[in-house]
Amino acid sequence: MQNKPRVDVAVAVVFNQMGQVLWGCRPEGKPYAGYWEFPGGKVEPGESVWQALVRELNEELNITALEGGPWFVIEHDYEHADVRLHFYRVWRHSGEPKALEGQGFTWASLAPKELSPILPATAPLLPKLAQPQTMWITHYSASFNGFAQQLAQRLQAAQPGSLYVQFREKGLVGEDLLHAFHHCAALCERHQQTMLINSDALLALQAVAAPALLERHGVHLTERHLMTFEQLAWREQCVGASVHGLDGLRVAHACGLSYAVLGAVQATASHPGQAGMGWVAFKAMAEQARLPVFAVGGMRPEDRVIAMRNGAHGLAMIRGRLIDCTSES
Repeated sequence: MQNKPRVDVAVAVVFNQMGQVLWGCRPEGKPYAGYWEFPGGKVEPGESVWQALVRELNEELNITALEGGPWFVIEHDYEHADVRLHFYRVWRHSGEPKALEGQGFTWASLAPKELSPILPATAPLLPKLAQPQTMWITHYSASFNGFAQQLAQRLQAAQPGSLYVQFREKGLVGEDLLHAFHHCAALCERHQQTMLINSDALLALQAVAAPALLERHGVHLTERHLMTFEQLAWREQCVGASVHGLDGLRVAHACGLSYAVLGAVQATASHPGQAGMGWVAFKAMAEQARLPVFAVGGMRPEDRVIAMRNGAHGLAMIRGRLIDCTSES
């Protein structure tokens, strides 16, 4: 059988000020005519992915991408070619879209029920693309009342469904751990946010909480538990994992997880004297991750844009700054 060509494709997820994204409908005469997709096209010889994306948006829709960053890369095999899709977010552009190649287009959500059919390579990715971009990690053990108040304020201020809350309590045991768990679970339910139980906390909670209570939530794996994924009785609940490098990212993708948390990017107070991996190394790994990657370690919320420029899906935070998840292993 003749080998199909491998084609690199720049895929632009263009956001407007309302948080909607730009969808295009493939015109007659092209493969998968009538299917909805994100705009973009083939990376030509000598072009970077960003250069190809800028050119394609200008040629197809008469808009100019001004600011954006890599998201992640996947590979998909079509009948006519094997494609490597480089997803980029574009959060600032100039011009109003115009159909210059006979295609339809519209602004819609990242998971649009009104658009069908969606390109086969894109449709399975939509839940990952649309998942929260902010993760708050609990720290009730520092001060129960103080943290409980902070968490309540954060969840109340957020749009429903826009946050992950990772219940991660190394400093609590027994009834104190259970009390914090019930408080966090009630807050997440009240404000319609997704609660994830850190796998270390889950093991501790199994001694004091009813299984039915724990099964209602997703699980965030430590890297140690990620590496023994197939042996976990609760692997069906797993949503994401903390990792330190490429090996962990590859396993997270192979396990079908929705995201990985990678760090520490910079030095953290919890690991004095240890330098972080830095943005260059983070970006290089995130671009090979095949799934969305949260950045973590030594940063503040105002670093969100630089994180996205370097391939981060979002940020994992505690007390208004990123925490160092590398201590989870």
